[in-house]
Amino acid sequence: MEAVSLTGITPVQMLLEIGLDKMKKDYVNFFIGQELATLTSLDCFISTSVDLQEQVHCVQKLHHMLEIMVSCTVLLQFKHESLFPWTQICIKYYRENLLDEKHVFQLPVSSALVKKFYQDSHPEVWKVDISSGHGPKEVKTTWQVSTNPPVEHMMSNNTAASIMSRMQDQLE
Repeated sequence: MEAVSLTGITPVQMLLEIGLDKMKKDYVNFFIGQELATLTSLDCFISTSVDLQEQVHCVQKLHHMLEIMVSCTVLLQFKHESLFPWTQICIKYYRENLLDEKHVFQLPVSSALVKKFYQDSHPEVWKVDISSGHGPKEVKTTWQVSTNPPVEHMMSNNTAASIMSRMQDQLE
C-alpha cells in the first residue's frame, strides 16, 4: 500500500472528500428511502468525476431540495403523492441550473391539499395564482384576499360604532 503524505493541504482535502461522500450518501438515502427519486435521477448530483468545488455545489443543491421537501412535509403536512412530483421538478431544475436558493419553484398544489392548512390557520393575506391555457393563449388570474382593509381610513363596523358612540357621549 502506498503511503499518503499528511502535510500541506492533503489532509484537509481528504476530510472534505470524506465529508462530501457521507453527505451525498445521506441525501441519496433520504430521497430513495422516501421513494421520491431513483439513484439514476440523482446520478448527476453524486458524481465523483467532477472537481471538488462542483461536488460541493451538487451537495448544496441536494440540501436545498431536501429543505423544500422537509418544509412541505413538516409545515404543510403534505404526503408522498405531492412530494414526488415536486422532487422531480426540483431535480430537473437543478440538473440544468446553478444553485439558486431564491429561485421560486412553481409547484402544483390542489386546494384539497391545503384545505386543513387554511382551515386551521388564520393568515392575514391569501394570494392564489391560477393559470389556464398554454403559450400565447395562457391566461393568468391572481386573487388576493386580506383580513385588513386596503387603506387605513376604512374601518370595520365595530370601530365605526365605537366612534359614533363616543361622539354621542360628547354631544350630551
